[in-house]
Formats: sequence, C-alpha cells, structure tokens
Amino acid sequence: MKITKQQLKEIIKEELEAVMAEEEKKDDDFLGDVKSTGEWTDYTIAQLQKKKDTLMKKETRTADEVTTVRQLNFAINAKQGDYKKKD
Repeated sequence: MKITKQQLKEIIKEELEAVMAEEEKKDDDFLGDVKSTGEWTDYTIAQLQKKKDTLMKKETRTADEVTTVRQLNFAINAKQGDYKKKD
C-alpha cells in the first residue's frame, strides 16, 4: 500500500497535534505534582527573609547552605502566591 505525500502530511500533522496537546496538559499539571514538605510552613515571610539574608551575608556558603537559600527563595515566593495555579 502506497501513501501519498498528502496522506503522509496529514498523518504527521495529526501526530504532532496529539503530542503538543499531551505536552500542554503536562505543563498545566506541573504544580499539581509538587508535594508540600512543610519544612517552612510555620515561618512568616519576614522570618524566612531574615534567615535568607543571614546566609547571603556570608562570604562563602557550603553546598547545604546554598540548598537552604534556594529552599528559602522557593518558600518566600510560594507564600507570596507566585506559584498559584492560573485559571
């Protein structure tokens, strides 16, 4: 069975549309997969910022401290509402 160029174009177009729709769905559910660890939930934004500032004042930071700064950044942004789902 031979496939014409037009038929091949249609098949490719349909496959691309299906893949793009699937990828878009994954993007929409990105934040839905994030589980809260609760490590920073009991702190206010000001307290988190103070902890971050303390670490940032150091000349050099260990790998654990760098990780903590990143976690604090994420926690601050989350508490400010930067990661809420957009409808």
